Amino acid sequence: MKAIVVYATRHGTTGRVAQAIAAGIRTVALAEVRPVATVDTLLDQADLVIIGGPTEAHRITADMLDFLQALSPDAIRGRHAAAFDTRLRWPQWLSGSAAETIGRMLERLGAQLPVETESFFVSTDPDISAEELDRARDWGLSLAQHAIADRDRKTTATGAA
Repeated sequence: MKAIVVYATRHGTTGRVAQAIAAGIRTVALAEVRPVATVDTLLDQADLVIIGGPTEAHRITADMLDFLQALSPDAIRGRHAAAFDTRLRWPQWLSGSAAETIGRMLERLGAQLPVETESFFVSTDPDISAEELDRARDWGLSLAQHAIADRDRKTTATGAA
């Protein structure tokens, strides 16, 4: 299985989270990490697509929105997908969540449901704690394990039919 983690970042914090997610995935599968500005057809080669960015002014950043709107319908359809964001540790109604918007867009593009979303919390510096990076690593591992188990189930079902 191969995964790709695509991210947008302004201060580097979301990039650190993306790297931690990929580190978790790499314990059981291949994973590549790419900034949103450098992604092209790599999505076609991934079984698991994880996309994330910072929450700014209650929403996703313009570069992430442009990227998602430019994706062809076949770029995500049928693939396992997940969305994440970095945001302040405020109630979601107060901070907003880029992950929720990204997740809805992935669903509209036909990602395999359910599309998981997760928020990782930053401070106003902006910075992120080691605990949040550990949580990101664990989340990445969990996503990969789920995708692998699902693939194995489908392979077994197809082989048994």
